[in-house]
Amino acid sequence: MKVWKKVAISFGILIVGVPLVIAGLFIYAARDMCGNEVYTEVMSPNRDHKVVVFQRDCGATTGFSTQISIIDSDDTLENEGGNIYIIDGHPKDVSPPVRWVSNTELRIERSLDGSEYKAESSWGLLNKVKVTYGAGSS
Repeated sequence: MKVWKKVAISFGILIVGVPLVIAGLFIYAARDMCGNEVYTEVMSPNRDHKVVVFQRDCGATTGFSTQISIIDSDDTLENEGGNIYIIDGHPKDVSPPVRWVSNTELRIERSLDGSEYKAESSWGLLNKVKVTYGAGSS
């Protein structure tokens, strides 16, 4: 009976463990398939933060996307999607103008029309940055 148990446990580990290891390796290898290309950066007036407009490319099977993130001024853009704004299209064609209204407010000069994948209204936990949208000045 002991040998039968050992064989059953080994077989179970093989059936469950091997696919889990293969899935883990695939996820690990696929995580860096996307890349970001910075289009423009604009520092906040007090130089604490910067807004980064960039194109995120995830390979030949995906289209262009324009993405916007707010990050601390001394940070570099991580290989992640935008944390504020995401739309279809290459930044050279669809990138909206961005400007800091104050140290705590960013203005994206494009009205929201529902085609956005992401359009956040704030960023940060303690010292929030308000994000507003609209064509023209406000």
